[in-house]
Amino acid sequence: EQNISMLLGIVVVILVGSLLYNYFKSVNQKSTGDTSSTASPEQVVVPSGDQLPADYIVQSGDTLWSISVKAYGSGYNWTDVFAANRDVIGNNSNRLLAGSKINLPDVAPKVLAAQTTTPKEPIQYEVKAGDNLWKVLVANCQNGYLWSKVAKANNLANANQIEVGQKLTLSCN
Repeated sequence: EQNISMLLGIVVVILVGSLLYNYFKSVNQKSTGDTSSTASPEQVVVPSGDQLPADYIVQSGDTLWSISVKAYGSGYNWTDVFAANRDVIGNNSNRLLAGSKINLPDVAPKVLAAQTTTPKEPIQYEVKAGDNLWKVLVANCQNGYLWSKVAKANNLANANQIEVGQKLTLSCN
């Protein structure tokens, strides 16, 4: 038991050390990055909509997510930008070099189910075989974390036990 504790302690120290090393390494890279760009981030115009496809010069501090938000209105298009620029970016999507020219492809903005609208009024749901409260709330409200609120509103003694045919009132807000 003592040997296992010692081994786990060593693993924790190594992990913390490597995390600190990587953190300070990335901070140092940001502070010594390319500062030759004459435009400030506020002055940079990112093409969008009918201006796509277009080329974009990567600014210091840009990420594929932030570029996608500016160009498409959704960060989830970062995968499209990454796929279109593998020759420039390589295999590491976290490595964008300031001053690099990348292509912004003409693709539709992506949205996730969680970005869709949820019902404003409470809805009635009849429990089906295989349902659990989390699954029902994700499917109907796009938010499983509402389970405790819904369990309380439906007077469920145990939120883990819902029965087939049971009627639940789901409030998604």
